[in-house]
Amino acid sequence: METEEILHEFGLSDREIKVYITLLPLGAVNLQEIASRLDFPRTTVYNTLHYLMRKGLVATIVKKGITAFEAADPQKLLDTLNQRKKLLESALPSLQALKKTITESSGVEIYEGTKGLFTVLSDVFKVKQKTYYFGSYSMSVERLKHLPEHFRTIRMERKIPAQIVIDPYDEKMFHEKQYKKITEMRFLSSMKKFPLMIFIYGKKVAMYTLEGELIGIIISNQQVAASMKLVFDTYWSIAKPAKI
Repeated sequence: METEEILHEFGLSDREIKVYITLLPLGAVNLQEIASRLDFPRTTVYNTLHYLMRKGLVATIVKKGITAFEAADPQKLLDTLNQRKKLLESALPSLQALKKTITESSGVEIYEGTKGLFTVLSDVFKVKQKTYYFGSYSMSVERLKHLPEHFRTIRMERKIPAQIVIDPYDEKMFHEKQYKKITEMRFLSSMKKFPLMIFIYGKKVAMYTLEGELIGIIISNQQVAASMKLVFDTYWSIAKPAKI
């Protein structure tokens, strides 16, 4: 790699590189001397020298009232680089913590097949927090057989409260006192052909397909969860209370 390319990688502009390289063999010289060796206006050379001074690559010397400029030893470049490295290393823990926070707060997981959906539903009912879900319950039972009943039992055991909007359906468990105590349910006929079952819980949204290939998705994102809750609220407002 050529010297100028290396200095580019260091963060110097084309003008800064030309001024610095021109100044290196000259020692301490005045502005006129530097400008005469470059095809730049004096004001451009002057401004560039000051940019280099801020970066510690040019120093000024005043002799008999005249300001002279001198390029810093090239070793200064390496010293500056090492200093930057130390600064970055000191900031690294907080940067990594920020990255961890972002990773934990946002993400998408995709699962396939019945086993994949088991994983999705396990996540939904892992923690005791109110859960909102809507979709075609009749299609869920048809496609997943006993899986909905299995996780409904888990929800009851863990006493996880839920608000539900599904197509009109009746099951023995719906009539149980314990189930009614932790469940608010409404029916919406149009849900019968709704091709998804969607769950909103905490900062997450989970869903699985009810037509075609079985695919489950978990989205970890506060904004997505809040947006889907608005969708749920819309369905809830037009659904009819379940008379069971």
